[in-house]
Amino acid sequence: MSRRPDRSRRPFSWPVFALASLAAAAVLLTLVAVPQWLSQQARWEQLRKDVGAIGKIAATTVDGDLHRRLLDPKNYSDDLYKRALAPLVRLHSADPDIFYLYTMVDRGGVAHFILDTASSPDLRTEHKLRASAYDETFVPRENDDWLEQLASGKTYVNKDFEEDDYGTFLTALAPIYDSEGRYSGFAGVDFDTEYYLMREARFRAIAMATLGAALLLALAIGYAVAVYYGAMQRRMRELHESSIRDSLTGMFNRRGAMDVVKKEVERHAGPSAILIVDIDNLKLINDMRGHTTGDAVLARTSEAIRSSLKEGDQCARLGDEFLIFAPGRDAAGAKDIAREILGRLLAEGMPLAGASFTVSMGIAVSDGKETDFVQMHRNADSALHQARAEGRNRISVFQPDGTEHEPAQLAKATA
Repeated sequence: MSRRPDRSRRPFSWPVFALASLAAAAVLLTLVAVPQWLSQQARWEQLRKDVGAIGKIAATTVDGDLHRRLLDPKNYSDDLYKRALAPLVRLHSADPDIFYLYTMVDRGGVAHFILDTASSPDLRTEHKLRASAYDETFVPRENDDWLEQLASGKTYVNKDFEEDDYGTFLTALAPIYDSEGRYSGFAGVDFDTEYYLMREARFRAIAMATLGAALLLALAIGYAVAVYYGAMQRRMRELHESSIRDSLTGMFNRRGAMDVVKKEVERHAGPSAILIVDIDNLKLINDMRGHTTGDAVLARTSEAIRSSLKEGDQCARLGDEFLIFAPGRDAAGAKDIAREILGRLLAEGMPLAGASFTVSMGIAVSDGKETDFVQMHRNADSALHQARAEGRNRISVFQPDGTEHEPAQLAKATA
């Protein structure tokens, strides 16, 4: 039957929570992760530039003329090797972050070691190194045009880290020139990146914490959106309910009747009945006793109607009248409802604040074959007019060939 909606609960929409959280997470993670990634790339490029600068320093430290003489194995001597190596040994000993410091030459596309500071007993370093012999072939890990870049005068820095048994390092290679400006091989620096990696580990910890905070914030935003959405849905339902319900009785109003009762009539396939309950002389009661008394009469009648209906019945207030739709009821079942309503009202003699009132009812029944709300309402209204014309306080049932009616006193006897 028609009841006031339960407004005690505020629904929480999990789909809205999930979608809002995902959207917030996508935005927040983008705002957090993209700058962090760009910052990481900037730090990496800066490291490569710094290591490249060290490679250039190493190349300019080498005596280009001595180095050029060593390029030909025929010119090799221990004294020449030691003299050419000495400046690099001093540079290497001064920088503890240098792993290896060496020079090479390109012979037909294959790199060969010339100088290696790891071979000098004068080197001061904490790293355990393996010296490369003079003219030893070098097999690169990267297969690109690094030799061509060096020959063209460019400094080359590895695109990624390299590792050995003693740590992780980044390699820079820079061309060496003699006093006449001739390309005379290149210097190589394997630079220790332990400090960089430790710093990046701290940055990663901060990044993970930031991302975690962003996810928690996204969940909080999703929750707030879901709560707000639920509140808005509840408010919209309340506004909708208030727009289709009568504030005095809680029943559907005319708009609600058209929206709900009409759909119920058209959807129900079996027999059904429409009852119109009219309070006789309500205008006179309002004029003589005041609208407060009139409202009390309406409320008393609505309670009698509501108490007489079963689950599935719908009722609405249409001004001074009440509309009832009772699915599954034939004429006899509809009259039972009408008698019960009258019985409840007659049981108290219908006195209220010094005012007595009566009701008249019109009933229209459909067999379910061609149910039409407008026609049924018209027929019930016709039966109601007949009940009023014959003395009020009566029940009238619309018949195509006439209107069947009975006085209200019969309802008291059968209630």
